[in-house]
Amino acid sequence: MKSRTVTVQCEYGLHARVAAQVVKAARDRKARVTVRCRDCKQADACSILELLTLGAGQGTEVEIRAEGADENAALRAVAEVFEQGSGI
Repeated sequence: MKSRTVTVQCEYGLHARVAAQVVKAARDRKARVTVRCRDCKQADACSILELLTLGAGQGTEVEIRAEGADENAALRAVAEVFEQGSGI
């Protein structure tokens, strides 16, 4: 299992459009990807609803975890969405 901590960059936090991009990045991979936030809330990165319930605002640190065949690629793809989220 690999993990990486990133900061939500989007001005409006983890909103529906950003969550949809996270889901797209996670579904394109074979690894199981989860996103963990604040008080240990955890969401499946393939579920928009679970991601939105994290309530991650701009500046919030989230931990992305990937486990499986292409965990490095999955981790990199999902992290990029969070790091470049200000343009979404």
